[in-house]
This record gives sequence, structure tokens and C-alpha cells, in this order.
Amino acid sequence: MSVNPDIAGIHHITAVTSSAANNLAFYEKILGLRLVKKTVNFDDPYTYHLYYGNAQGSPGTILTFFPWENLPQGKPGAGMVTAIAFAIPRPSMDFWAQRITATRTAIQTGERFGDPVIQFHDPCGLPIELIGIPDPPSTGPPYQSPIPASCAITGFHSATATLSALDDIRSLLVDVMGMDLHHHEANRYRFMMKDRGSPGHWYDVLVDTHAALGKPGGGTVHHIAFRTASDRTQALWQKHLRKNGVPATDVRDRKYFRSIYFNSPEGILFEIATDPPGFAIDESMDALGTALKLPDQYEPIRAAIENRLPPLHSTSFHHVFKDAPKPADDGRTVVTLHGTGGNEHDLVRFAEGLAATSAILSPRGRILENGMPRFFKRLSDNVFDEADVIQRAHELSDFLMEAAVRYGRKPAQMTALGYSNGANMAAAILLLRPEVFSSAVLLRPMLPLQKQSLPDLKGKAILILKGAQDAIIPSDSTDQLVSSLQQAGAEVITRTIAAGHEIKRQDIDTISDWLSERPEINGNHLHAASMPTIDDPRRVAP
Repeated sequence: MSVNPDIAGIHHITAVTSSAANNLAFYEKILGLRLVKKTVNFDDPYTYHLYYGNAQGSPGTILTFFPWENLPQGKPGAGMVTAIAFAIPRPSMDFWAQRITATRTAIQTGERFGDPVIQFHDPCGLPIELIGIPDPPSTGPPYQSPIPASCAITGFHSATATLSALDDIRSLLVDVMGMDLHHHEANRYRFMMKDRGSPGHWYDVLVDTHAALGKPGGGTVHHIAFRTASDRTQALWQKHLRKNGVPATDVRDRKYFRSIYFNSPEGILFEIATDPPGFAIDESMDALGTALKLPDQYEPIRAAIENRLPPLHSTSFHHVFKDAPKPADDGRTVVTLHGTGGNEHDLVRFAEGLAATSAILSPRGRILENGMPRFFKRLSDNVFDEADVIQRAHELSDFLMEAAVRYGRKPAQMTALGYSNGANMAAAILLLRPEVFSSAVLLRPMLPLQKQSLPDLKGKAILILKGAQDAIIPSDSTDQLVSSLQQAGAEVITRTIAAGHEIKRQDIDTISDWLSERPEINGNHLHAASMPTIDDPRRVAP
């Protein structure tokens, strides 16, 4: 082996998905990766090529996708990379298990070579693994991520290929590519690349003589790329591969790196990609992934491409945004969520009085029940369509996080102010997407999800206001919500108001007092006399 330096690790992995919007929501909002480049497929300019990674888009952290819309789902199998594994800090295993199961995604847990593993599938069926290791490679802090830095993905751990035999791939990996056969467990063989400090320096092979051949499609891996330091070392690799009977392609300029390709035994497409020039070649680090970047040859048809590309973000909500007064801005954004039959204007004045130095973001629910807006469907009175609750909670969460960034607000400083159906939606978001709200005021809520694993809500302050004569909300359901939030670690204060389901002056005074006792939430409270009550009978259904 004459090539020097040796391959340090995985450069990137490219997979196929069937929905660009679902893909972005999952990898950015659930896994906390950064979209570092939004471009198009070199061979199909009307299809996105989306790149996710760490804050800088460093080699070893990059997972990319070709989202062919509505493509039938494939089936990972023999002759494919059948799992993509990310490295996470070992103490974060419980955090991730809770976070993934909160999306109603099934997980499996186990151990591999002494390290704990969480296995699941992304929304398109791609097998993903999170492997807890004691000292993950340092790839820098996450960029505006919903994931705490102490739990964040640090890059690739490994990739797993499923093959029918070992000898040919071992010959390529060891004799030609310079890897070492490090260890094996049963039919899993682990090959190690040379830089153990680099993310993604493992490549696993599962030998399964009975595995069915993989079927390309959504939820499958297209190819895997390994790192080389420069154009010079890539040229050495090309020469070395050809000398050893491996027909490597000519160099192809992919703008952010240069590539050569070759097929490994049983047909898995391998690539060797250069570390430079990187993703900051056409965008600043702060702006990575924000604009559609096209290969030069497609700039003349940019308008046609943009018209045919599907929307990346979920459809926006009708909403009101009121910026905080300057220079008194306290940095907080109050998110108001109306009750059934309300709209985005209902609680704005209410919030203005409660939080005079905060911004206000007030969306309208997108579900119509007999013409009345709600945030999610229900099957009957107080019986919710829980699958719809989950879907709508994630949609609204994505919108709120995106809107916070768009309006220049801090996503980590949003307080929910929800009434009735809006309070139930806020509760669902607390349970499903705990990164969205740092605190919450819930008026007349009930438990929105009956069988939901609990997230970590430590450090979140929540005020719940019940109506003593509320004939609409079952009191025991509110109590179940309180218990769930407390079990999750939230600081929950419950007060019972001399009222029915409507909002009364006592609610306002109680919220004002609660806020004034918590300057970390908002040091400004309302003048109760100036605040409206809400007793419109159309707006009482949870």
C-alpha cells in the first residue's frame, strides 16, 4: 500500500428519500443536524440534493439525500449499506430513547462491541442507529440545534453493509484500501480506518448468506464516500485502485469536494472524496443551507428549477407576529394558542398585557371542525385523534422554530400561552418536542396523549389553571396531565379559579402574579383592569 496518507474515515453517506419536507423536518428538528447545503442533483436538476451535518459541514458528519418525491419505498438488503450509525455521548442514551419514541417511532436497544445502540427507522424507512461512546470525536458545538450540546450527535460512528460473503470485501478493504479488520462478533466484522480521532472511522460488514437482495428506493443508501486529504492524494488513490484492478472513475467535480467512484464487491457504490474545498465556498458559515445553490451549468434555468422543486418546509400557519419594543426587549417570545373557534388574534391583547417587553407569535389552528379552527382533530367530545395530535404537534413545532429564526427571535426562549384546545396543543408539544417551549401557561387543559413516554422537562416552569365549575374539561384528565408533567421533571404550579371554562379576571391576576415571581420568564406583568376576559361560548371546546 503506497498511498499516503491513509483514509481517515467516512466523508459522507448519500441516501434516497421520498419526501424532501419530511426529510428536513426529521433530520433538522428531531435529530438536530444542520442543513448545510441546499442544492440539486448533478444528474437530475429538478431534484434536491440536501446535505446535513455539524455546524461547519465537516467531513465525517455529512449525511446527504436525494429526495425523489413519492418514490416507492425500497428495501435495505444484501448488496447495500443497510444501516447508518451516528456517535452520541454515552450518557445521552436515555435522552435519545425518549426523544425518538416521543415521535411514535419504534426503537430497539442493544449492545455492539461493548457500546449501547439505539436502532430505528427514519420517516422513509432508512435504518438509523445511535451508538453511545465514552469520548465522541469533537466536531464543535451544534448550530441553533434543538438538542442540548451535551447530547448532540457528533458525526458518524460507522456504517453497516450486508453482504453474502466476507473474502472479497475483506480483500478490498484491507489489501487495497488499507483498513484493518479490528474485531468481529458472530457474523459482524468491523474494519477500522486509520484515524481513530476522526468521526466515522468504522465500517461494519454483516455476512448473511440468506439475506434477500436489497431493493433500491426510498429509505435506502445510494453510496458511501471515504475521506482523502487533497486532490493530490485522491489522484494517488485513483492510480492505486486502477493498479489493483479496481476500475475507478475519472475525477468528478462536485463543487464542495471532488470525487472518484468505484463498485465494491456485491455492488455497493464507493466514493473517495476530498476534504476541501468545503461548503463555505459559496455561502458564509452563518448562512450555510439557507439559499438554493446550483451547479454553474444549471444557473440559466434557475427559474424553471425553482418552480418545479417541492416546498421544503411545512405549509405555513396563518399567524400574527408582534415584535418586542426596543430597547426594552427581554428576548422572550410568547406563543399564544387559541381555543376551538378562535383565531390568531384572540389572545394577542391578552399576551401584550402579560408580557409587555416580549414578542408575540400567534398561529391559527389549521383543522376546521364545523367551520371552527382547532389545532388537531378529535373523535368525539374529549376523545382526541392521537395520531393527528402527534402529526399536528410536530407541524406546529417546526413552524414555531422556523418562525423564531425568521423573525430574529431566540428559539430557546419561547413561552406557551394556551387556552382550551390551544392549551392541549401546548401540552402535546411539551411532551413530544420539549425543546420548543421553555415555560408554559395552560388554561383549562387536559391530557392530550394517553400513552406517551415522558421527556426530560427539568428546568421548565408550567402554570396550569383549572376552572372550579368547568363542565367541559374532565378534572381527572387535567390531574393526569399535571402528574405526567411533574414525573417528567417540570416545575408545575396548579391553581383552581372560581370560573367555568371561560377565562376570568382571577386567571389574569394569577398569571400576572406567577410571572412576576419568575423574572427569568418575564419581569413585566399586566394591569388586570385593562385585560379582556374570554367567555365566548363558541370558544370553549377542548
